Amino acid sequence: MAQTIDPNLAADLRQESEETKDASYPERAVGTRPNRHKVYSVRLSEQEEAEVQRVAAAKHLPPSTLVRSWILERLDQERSA
Repeated sequence: MAQTIDPNLAADLRQESEETKDASYPERAVGTRPNRHKVYSVRLSEQEEAEVQRVAAAKHLPPSTLVRSWILERLDQERSA
């Protein structure tokens, strides 16, 4: 069931957001990013990157999903060893 938003409320929220966009956060505010995961950078040659792209395309997956699945599979193997 779709929830409708009062257009006046939405306009008020947009206006408040614009008016306060440069304001400082309250002194005791702590920023959090729930469900945020760690990101790793991996250096690959052009040939290696092309191979990852090829395999990912053949499996109809984004390359990052394919590489993540490989890492998780290897971690499972290491846990079992």
